[in-house]
Amino acid sequence: MKQLGIAGLLFGLLSLASCGEEQGAGDTPENITEAPLTQREAEPDTTLQHVAEISIHATGGDKLENMTFDQDTIEVKAGTLVKLTFTNEGKDPKMIYNIVFTKEGYSAQAAHEGGKAGASGNYLPDSSLLLAASPLALPGQSVTMEFTAPDTSGVFEYVNTYPSETPLMKGKLIIKE
Repeated sequence: MKQLGIAGLLFGLLSLASCGEEQGAGDTPENITEAPLTQREAEPDTTLQHVAEISIHATGGDKLENMTFDQDTIEVKAGTLVKLTFTNEGKDPKMIYNIVFTKEGYSAQAAHEGGKAGASGNYLPDSSLLLAASPLALPGQSVTMEFTAPDTSGVFEYVNTYPSETPLMKGKLIIKE
């Protein structure tokens, strides 16, 4: 009886093992062609893009009127990927700042329009003036942003557009070939 049970088990296993799809002549890889391979046009390799890691601080202590950016000039090569960390070293809760990059000569206008845009507009001016903008940084907070510098040389400005009693905080971004 034991032998009959083992034989039945072996028969069942063999039956299951033999189940499966039959392979026929149609089971060859699809779309095999004799045509020569052509190379696709290469996409730009961003791994070769220059990267500039920059850190800017809003600094000046406890008084609003002393707050300023710790750098008044940044230089990068045209087409560079800029990875910027903006740190707000302010102490007072009123010391909320951002950093907005705009066309040269438009920093005061960008700051004014950013204030008019208000919280619902994230204190940012019309996008036609912008190259890039950071989120708002509360006192003691750091925020990061990335943008690609223009492909041609030129001068841009950066400014804080959050309205405050702080004098206009600004600097220059110089793009070199």
